[in-house]
Amino acid sequence: MANRSLKTLLAWVIITAAGLIVLTIAVVDLVDELVVDEIAARDRHSAFIRATAAMSRSIQTSGTRPSLASIERTAKDILDLRPGLRRLSFFDITRDGGPLLWSSDSGQAPETLPASELAEIAAGRSTSYFDDSTEDRAWMITAPVLSDGQVIGALRGRFSVEKFDRITEQERERARLIAVAMVGLTCLVFFMVIQRQVHQPIHRLLDAMRRAEAGDLTSRTLPAGPADLQEVSQQFNRMLDRVRQVMEDKERLLGEIRDFNTTLTNKVTEAKAALHQTHAMLVEARIQAERNEKLAALGEFSAVMAHELGNPLNAISGHLQLAEVTTDRAQLRHHLTIVKAETDRMVRTIQSLLDSTRIHARKAPLDVNAILRDVLAVVTPTTEARKITVKSSFSSHLPLVSGDARALRGLVFNLITNAIQAMPRGGELDLITSAVVDGPLPGLIVIHGSPQLNAGGVRMVVRDSGVGIPEHTLPHIFEPFFTTRHNTGGTGLGLTICQRTVSAHGGRLAVQSTLGQGTQFTVDFPPLSSGSRNEDERGNL
Repeated sequence: MANRSLKTLLAWVIITAAGLIVLTIAVVDLVDELVVDEIAARDRHSAFIRATAAMSRSIQTSGTRPSLASIERTAKDILDLRPGLRRLSFFDITRDGGPLLWSSDSGQAPETLPASELAEIAAGRSTSYFDDSTEDRAWMITAPVLSDGQVIGALRGRFSVEKFDRITEQERERARLIAVAMVGLTCLVFFMVIQRQVHQPIHRLLDAMRRAEAGDLTSRTLPAGPADLQEVSQQFNRMLDRVRQVMEDKERLLGEIRDFNTTLTNKVTEAKAALHQTHAMLVEARIQAERNEKLAALGEFSAVMAHELGNPLNAISGHLQLAEVTTDRAQLRHHLTIVKAETDRMVRTIQSLLDSTRIHARKAPLDVNAILRDVLAVVTPTTEARKITVKSSFSSHLPLVSGDARALRGLVFNLITNAIQAMPRGGELDLITSAVVDGPLPGLIVIHGSPQLNAGGVRMVVRDSGVGIPEHTLPHIFEPFFTTRHNTGGTGLGLTICQRTVSAHGGRLAVQSTLGQGTQFTVDFPPLSSGSRNEDERGNL
């Protein structure tokens, strides 16, 4: 970290020095350029005035009127003597507009002088301006040509400043080389100072810190460098002494805590395993108790049926045998009357037995989400033991439904238990609730529901990723005593009871299954109506 900080500091110093030197070079360049341009302007102006004087003497020698031959001869002499003079033009101002009389480059020279220059020349003053519109920058100078003290013409010349530009560029290049050398020398000196006075002491301190970080708390660093770094080194040594003492105390305490934690973890693990085992046993016992209760009820029902139907069947059999051998019509009619009476008795007995097996439930406002959570809490140990992942998606603010809490818990418990048993090697169990408007149910519709569902209701979905149900078996799973789990204790009454529970609550029921992919049960309950909130309803399941 310190090494990077020093490098960063060095970089900033270099950048700052380079910036200052670049700024200095720019200022020097600007001053040089202004000075050189000013010198060039004065030099060119004075040279051109002398050339104009020579032109004036030549014209005076040839006569009062300027001779084109003498102008051309004198102009060529001036051009030969002044290599920086790119173009020379002579304008006759004795005529209106000051037309061009002669030019060394007639294609580039203007036909007449501008009005502003013409006025200055007529007054006997010279004009000049700098033209940098082309790469060959030049001064444009116009001076009056006199004859006997009278202005008779104007000599205009284009003086190139190429020579001065070369001088300026040479000065700039020299300044750049000097600046680069200064930057390099400054950086080298600064680097050597930092390396000796700061970097080496910090490097030794960092080495000691790395050794301490690796666990060597006996490492030391020798104070060196500036006073601040020496103080840091001494403070570091004192800190290591304190840290070594603290670490010794810490190791001792950690050893004690580690032993205690190991003992506590073992006891918690044992207690947790025992609790899970007990919970699983209770859930299995509850499932077995309900199964035994159903089988006991079935056995009792069968015994009562056998007893109540045995006597009428014996009577019917006896009278039918007598009716076969009798030839007396009156006697035959008597036997048939008794047979009919016993048959009616059997029908009444069967109806009475069926009525006696029905459960009378008291309906009340119920929350479907709460029932699902209660059942899920009971079966959670079983799902964890069988490596089944439970995914619940309960919609909030669902309307209440009217139903019997015990019956609906039994419905949910049966559906979830069937789903768990359909996934012997683990899988996913999805529990979903939502508000639903009247619409088609997915899969095979078992119960179409009451008209109350046309206005909407509460939908409950129980979906597993288990073995699935064959297509030819799916329509029969709700039939009493139909089961595909004969070897695992299935009675075939669970889904029958689920069907009767949904029907008694006015709900809809549908099942959808794909072999090898899973099964989904969808149940819709009608919402609690306002008229049933304050009264208890009784129904037969």
